[in-house]
Amino acid sequence: MRPKTRPGLVVLLLLLLTATAPAPALQAEEIPARLAWADRLELGTPLSGTITRVLVNPGDRVRRGQPLIEMDTRALQAEEQQARAQEHRLRLARDEARREHDRTREMYDRTLIAERELALAEIARRMAEAEHQAAQAALTRVRLDLEHARVTAPMDARVIARHVAPGQLVHNALRVQPLLTLAADGPMLAVADVEAAVLDRLSPGTEVEVRVGDRRLAGRVRGLGLEPVDESLPRFRLEVVFSPPEALGLRAGLTAVVVLP
Repeated sequence: MRPKTRPGLVVLLLLLLTATAPAPALQAEEIPARLAWADRLELGTPLSGTITRVLVNPGDRVRRGQPLIEMDTRALQAEEQQARAQEHRLRLARDEARREHDRTREMYDRTLIAERELALAEIARRMAEAEHQAAQAALTRVRLDLEHARVTAPMDARVIARHVAPGQLVHNALRVQPLLTLAADGPMLAVADVEAAVLDRLSPGTEVEVRVGDRRLAGRVRGLGLEPVDESLPRFRLEVVFSPPEALGLRAGLTAVVVLP
């Protein structure tokens, strides 16, 4: 005769097994992303003129202050010489007007001349000083244009694109024409388009993982989009900044995966 199974004992055993069984591990969420430059700059100059030399090519690494593009400066050098001569002439005239004013003031104090003559000397001195200041400003403006004729790197960067060639005329009166596109050395972005619910779980500075191929890199959330990427699809931009080793040779546009905690 088979022993009878007590139902209460079976239920108790099932409850004990359920309580002691390990909880299923939470799966990290993986989001497809694409790489982008963290700091991208279109470099130009306010000066109009002819390009004489382009010293870099796409792919080159440049250092802060390194010359990148040179423009024809012959006309500017002539203007600088003229402005320097004008400033020198008006400086002499200003100094003479000051001396004349001092002499007139002394004679007025000795009651040898009328007050009107002192007033005229004061006017002449102020006019000479104003003309000299205008000449100084003109000289400074020409020298600034000469600086703008030599475009240098504002930061350590990589050259992404070159938009001009030697002999090309650039006209920047209404809008500055880009000459080069640079990307700053260092951090890159992993950019993904996600639903609003994903962004609600994150905040700037949240630590995440970026996976590029078989490399896993530490990253953190830099930007949470407030407007949809596409009006027809309610998805928002997620930006994760990370610092890849230079040896990886990563480029913008490559695919990546953002692993959320």
